[in-house]
Amino acid sequence: MGFRKLPIMSSSKTNPMMSKAWRATVGELAHHNAAVELVPVTEKGVELPRVRARLLKADDNDGSLIVEKPGNLKQAEALAKGVAVDVYVITDHSRMKARSRVIDLGLFNLNKKTRVMAVRLEPVRDIASAQRRACFRLSTVSLGLSAKLHHEAWPESQRSMAAKVVDLSDRGIGLTAGLEIELAKQMKGQVYQLVVPLPGQDEDLELDACLVRVVETEFNTVTLGFQFDFESLGQQRRVERTVQQFSVAQQRKQLQRMRGAG
Repeated sequence: MGFRKLPIMSSSKTNPMMSKAWRATVGELAHHNAAVELVPVTEKGVELPRVRARLLKADDNDGSLIVEKPGNLKQAEALAKGVAVDVYVITDHSRMKARSRVIDLGLFNLNKKTRVMAVRLEPVRDIASAQRRACFRLSTVSLGLSAKLHHEAWPESQRSMAAKVVDLSDRGIGLTAGLEIELAKQMKGQVYQLVVPLPGQDEDLELDACLVRVVETEFNTVTLGFQFDFESLGQQRRVERTVQQFSVAQQRKQLQRMRGAG
């Protein structure tokens, strides 16, 4: 079963330059099936955890979008028909957001041989520039924190990879690893299982994270920027609490050292 033709809302008026930038950006992302971020919003206006999904099509005629249905069951359930969503498109040059709504779910022809489950969104409205969500990012270089990355597709003998933590926030983490830049770029957009022991905390930081940024650094290493991929609002709140408690504790230690009391 494919997508049915359903009546869709017309998009509201938006700054023409912003609309042009939006069309160009989503067109490029759709061409490469790159990821966008979706934030489902409840009827009471409460934001649910963010969902990263491949953009499969951006319709030039009506402005609707088609994204791949998430494999995570809870994330897929959150994108039910009729649910309002905020759509974020992020590139190296721009960061924009718009409002939309899920109007259909069905099969999408990815190519001649492959069909995938997908979600159709009504034409977006209220396109605007999106500022990065404010969150404190703690530099951890001096702390010597280590992390482990896992991926289910990696062979059993190489199921995990060690890395050093360079910074941490309640939305993501920066790691350095000894990888060739081309190999690291191939990893971009994939979701990994992340484990980070945090000194002084009752439990390790353990959750999925998507690789969203790769930067080549010195001595054959790369910096990898990950965005946390929360499976539920409860998990997001736990991670936020753990990271914030750890950050506050480290800031207090730093102040004590500066005052000569450490």
